[in-house]
Amino acid sequence: MQRILHRCIGQKDGYYRLYHAGQLAERQAPSQLSGLAPASAFGHGAKPGEFQLPMRLTVLKGTHRHFKRLQVTLQSVLREDTSLRSIDEVHSQLKVAGATPEYLQKMIRDYFLNEEQPFPVIEALDVRLLACHNVLLEDLSPAILAEFLENPGLLQRAPDAPSSDLAGEKRRCIEDVWMDMYGDSNLPILKPEAKADALAADDEKTQRRRQTQRRRQLAIERVTMDSAICSWLELQRVHEDAGRAGQGGMQQRLWKSWVPTIANLIADPKSALAKGSGSRSFLKLQTSGLEPELLVVIASQTLLSLLFLPVFRHKDERLQAAQKGLFGQVPFVTAATAVGEAVEAERWHRERTKLRGDKDDKLNSFHKQKHIAAFQSPTRTVQIGAALVDLLLDHAKVSLPEKESEVQDGSPRNGEGPRVVEVQAFQHAMRREGKKQVGILMLHPLIRAQMDEEEHVLSFAQLKHKPMVIPPQPWRPCGKQPQGPYLMQGAEFVRTTSQSSTNLRFYSPTRACQAMDSLGRMPWKINQKILEVMKETQARDLGIADIPTRSDPEVPRMSDEELQDLPERERKELRLKIYNAEKRCRELQSERPTFLLKLQVAEDFRHAEKIYFPHNVDFRGRAYPVPPHLNHIGDDVSRGLLMFAEPKALGPDGLFWLKVNFANLFGKNKISFEERADWVDAQRDWILEVAADPLSPSSVARWSNADDGPWQVLARCFEFAEVWAAESPEEFRSFLPVHMDGSCNGLQHYAGLGRDLEGGKAVNLYPADKPQDVYTVVLQVVKQKVHASAEATPDDDDEEEAAKRQLSQRLIELDVLQRKVVKQTIMTICYGVTTVGAIQQVRGQLEDMVGDKVEAAEIQSLAKYLAQLVLSSIKEVFAQAKLIQNWFDQNTKILNRLQAPASWISPIGLDCVQPYRTPHTVSVRTRRQNVTLKTGESVLLNKSKQRMGLPPNFIHSLDATHMMMVAERCEELNIAFAAVHDSFWTHAADITQLNKIIRECFIELYEQPILAEFYEDLHVHLGGQVPPDLPPQGTLDLNVIRDSRYLFA
Repeated sequence: MQRILHRCIGQKDGYYRLYHAGQLAERQAPSQLSGLAPASAFGHGAKPGEFQLPMRLTVLKGTHRHFKRLQVTLQSVLREDTSLRSIDEVHSQLKVAGATPEYLQKMIRDYFLNEEQPFPVIEALDVRLLACHNVLLEDLSPAILAEFLENPGLLQRAPDAPSSDLAGEKRRCIEDVWMDMYGDSNLPILKPEAKADALAADDEKTQRRRQTQRRRQLAIERVTMDSAICSWLELQRVHEDAGRAGQGGMQQRLWKSWVPTIANLIADPKSALAKGSGSRSFLKLQTSGLEPELLVVIASQTLLSLLFLPVFRHKDERLQAAQKGLFGQVPFVTAATAVGEAVEAERWHRERTKLRGDKDDKLNSFHKQKHIAAFQSPTRTVQIGAALVDLLLDHAKVSLPEKESEVQDGSPRNGEGPRVVEVQAFQHAMRREGKKQVGILMLHPLIRAQMDEEEHVLSFAQLKHKPMVIPPQPWRPCGKQPQGPYLMQGAEFVRTTSQSSTNLRFYSPTRACQAMDSLGRMPWKINQKILEVMKETQARDLGIADIPTRSDPEVPRMSDEELQDLPERERKELRLKIYNAEKRCRELQSERPTFLLKLQVAEDFRHAEKIYFPHNVDFRGRAYPVPPHLNHIGDDVSRGLLMFAEPKALGPDGLFWLKVNFANLFGKNKISFEERADWVDAQRDWILEVAADPLSPSSVARWSNADDGPWQVLARCFEFAEVWAAESPEEFRSFLPVHMDGSCNGLQHYAGLGRDLEGGKAVNLYPADKPQDVYTVVLQVVKQKVHASAEATPDDDDEEEAAKRQLSQRLIELDVLQRKVVKQTIMTICYGVTTVGAIQQVRGQLEDMVGDKVEAAEIQSLAKYLAQLVLSSIKEVFAQAKLIQNWFDQNTKILNRLQAPASWISPIGLDCVQPYRTPHTVSVRTRRQNVTLKTGESVLLNKSKQRMGLPPNFIHSLDATHMMMVAERCEELNIAFAAVHDSFWTHAADITQLNKIIRECFIELYEQPILAEFYEDLHVHLGGQVPPDLPPQGTLDLNVIRDSRYLFA
């Protein structure tokens, strides 16, 4: 028997004879050898009714569609809906055959080497580990395999594994194996100490190592995609094992406790909810085809994720929501849509098995499209989602101590111990938004307070996309079978609905795709030193460098009577303190989960040798990483946590540019490069002190208040300490990126478009000894106007002038006429910032500067006045840019009359179409409220957005083109390159070469007749009407840009 087993796992050249011998022996002793020989028990050549995989797990070759089918198959294994061997059956076969640990190791190695035929018993083990636990077979160590031969429960979950051996000792299970190999990470990424012991550690073939990483990527994507179903299956296991029912943290006691109650209501065929108002939605829910428990799990996770982790487009939007008290609230229609879409996505995964096979796809394409359409009905989606949200509102309850709850609607519960009451977990209210009443959902404030901790918030966080551990797949967005960067998960190449996406069928965005591929192939890794300091900062609750505190600031409390007894000045100051403390509490509600998600992603990938961020574009061509929470486009926390995975020696001038970058982070970007480097040399002593002890009080005071990125500063302090300690700094291998940023880049592109000499000088298109600061230029004009108004002779009859005089004097008194107050408005003026937007930007800066001593109403008045002065001053300084903006405006007025959207082909070849149209809406009646739902777009334009959008969108398409041109050139020269719109990153050693590339590409871009070509296109778009004449060109010679050191500085 041992001889046959040995030969079955032996040489490939004797495979058919050995397999025949195995069959003969199996007939003689079927219980011993069944499945050990390398035979095709599933996969190619499988018999009808047998378990099949759409591809070999050891090869993983196929299209995006094949990988999706693989996911469906693995989910069926997870649900135990297959005839695949169980772990116990695998173990039994191995034991009966007398397999030793050494033979098992060899069998697994041969399984990975044999690409033609699988080893059924090993493949069954591989499939089970991947499908049920997201564990890779090749990550197991010889010691774990030997333990498995003695304990079959080792590779099973605790409820499935025997709880004790004969001596009554607790036996290890798959959770213990996970900790041995992957530690606290949620992802199957080996710890350093586990890598040396893994079976794949001795694999010297590059191809096999790549294949292992490909399998690891598959497992990571499955972790993301299987969140809800894994929670549901875990619930089932808990219910089956009454001994574990009392276990679990707050997050389990919160939402997992209400799953059975609501699931029973859904399953009840005679439910009263099937009649009366909202019954149609409830009936659709009952006929969805999914298990009731799974429906409740999906709804709970989705709604909690919306309430704790809302998506904001930028930091200002998040802060505005927090200041208005809107954080922690979600519109009812948003919740219903999100829950419904999550349910429909799960239904679609189930139904994919009915549309299998390439031939079926071709022969039954009409039937397939009709079948898919059943899962894309917005009305049905909202009805299902609304029914589930209604059930959560009515029946999701949580027990709280009576003295804490202080609620009217709580119901007492009997039993020993402190008296508790049940309260509704979710609350529904109406909020006025303009002329409309909007239904909103909230979590009970006491429940939220209990959950506002790291392990609770992250327990239901659903991250749609994570960084990758393999280079992203090349983008192929065109055709019937588009290919995205992930193996299984979908991602759109263009971040918009409707027109720009459908246009991909009619033209080839090859250059744009190749540029995104290049950005996505840039390898990164987690900066372990920064991660450790961040964790310690959070543990010590220091509240520095944008790390939110775990505790809220104390809000002063005083009754109305006590307030009235105070002098007016003290009463005013106290109210201001209360307002600011409450505002900070609301801001922390959004900052904590946002930070914790970044920290969790960093923890999950901290042991990955390389991680990658696939990129896609918006309709203008601007590039964004697909993983949303931790990436280099994020805030300083995100950037501090990341560094290049592949270092490069500093070379002759790398240390100089590292110093320049360090000085820039402290706001020293208005002096020459040489002066910046000298400034860093003068700070050497404290830089070394910070690197030695970053969290000492003196060190924290040095680095945590850096103007443009304290965590990036700290990372560079660590690197400077290593460089200065090195025998040869030029040979030091640097991991940190150095940034070169455009000088008010939008105005740079306007100056290039219009050949604007004076504007170009202000934004560093023209050579100079020191960088020109456009923000200071505009600020000087603003100051002149403010001082002139403050010193003007008052006219008693002119109330408006008197008010301006008073506001001007107040601005001078508060000393707020500073560069940072006007900077954001100047940066965004070329992108179409409105007066309202400018007021919000200025107000935000004023709140940061004087919000602790000036009331909100006065800040609003000051912001409105100052924003108007800034906008008028910009027009004076950049007259040429305003001419081009006015020309865009004239054309959009004509296009709007013709109901034609503004569109153009960017110089990189991307078809840009403004997607602003009026929406189609339908009204869906739910039991809670009527929901107005946007179901698509009409042919009618949103004329206001079309008009306001063209200037900024056209300029954005040009800065995106410039970035892609630089990316192409760096790819050709094998230079590492990453970008954040108008900020270009590479190794310090390559900055000199990158600067040259940036200037050359800028010249190359604007040597093209961009406006003239758009003018010719407008003749077609305007239906025969003649567009307005082009604005006159200036006298800027583009060739001088080659000598402009500070174009990007």
